[in-house]
Amino acid sequence: MEKSNWFAETLQRIFSSKRIKITLYITAVLWLSVITQILVNRFFFRNFQFAEAFVKTSTEDVECSLEIVAQHNNDFLSEADKKDIFRYIADVIGLKIDKDIEIKKDKDRTEYVYQKQAKKAVTSLKIVSMEQEVDSAIKLKHYIIVRLRIKDSIQSLEKYRKLLDDAFEKLGIKQKQVTVQYEGYITKQMTKENKEETARQLVKELQGEIAFDYWQNDTYTVYAYTGLIDEYIESAGCKINIQIAMTYDTQTEKTKIYLASPIINQDW
Repeated sequence: MEKSNWFAETLQRIFSSKRIKITLYITAVLWLSVITQILVNRFFFRNFQFAEAFVKTSTEDVECSLEIVAQHNNDFLSEADKKDIFRYIADVIGLKIDKDIEIKKDKDRTEYVYQKQAKKAVTSLKIVSMEQEVDSAIKLKHYIIVRLRIKDSIQSLEKYRKLLDDAFEKLGIKQKQVTVQYEGYITKQMTKENKEETARQLVKELQGEIAFDYWQNDTYTVYAYTGLIDEYIESAGCKINIQIAMTYDTQTEKTKIYLASPIINQDW
């Protein structure tokens, strides 16, 4: 009888232990699923949400652009080094270098420039070397600048961003300034109310909040912040990583809409 009780108690402990392990396992799997979904959602946002939000504005003649500016870690880069960097970046994004790289020199500044224009894309690669005073000594600082401008195929912009992110990582460059921008036309003159509502909807789509906005003549500008994007700048004590602008072109009789992160990097 004692053996029977001992055996029953042993089985109970074993099954109780298994239940605990199973419960812990299921809990861990559920939490892993939640964390994975959060990461997937975050990745999805970074790669697609900007394009998706802009598409909903129903603009025409849509163009998008990507600019990456980064400082190279080495103080010395030879001409061969710079051309190797050009070729490497070009290979990564599928760009064929089929003409000489232009070299411009001006006092304490040297630029290596390569630009190529296709039917629906313009690509510009540049390395700028500048003399700067550091600790009472003159040193060279080298900046790599990549600009892509793509017409119509706005969904492909993030593909190139990912390729370039990996390329800069392999070059040993982690710190860089990235600007993404979308622009298009509405074939009418939007009212003040239409512009304000469009801006609010864009910020809502990007899960952000408006920091401040203002009117200048017929141009409406909005600065906003979303916590789903790591990069931001600070202006007037506010975090900013979204800028929206809408302006009417009297010559074309169209309203142009811009959406950029963190801010618009060209004249508008």
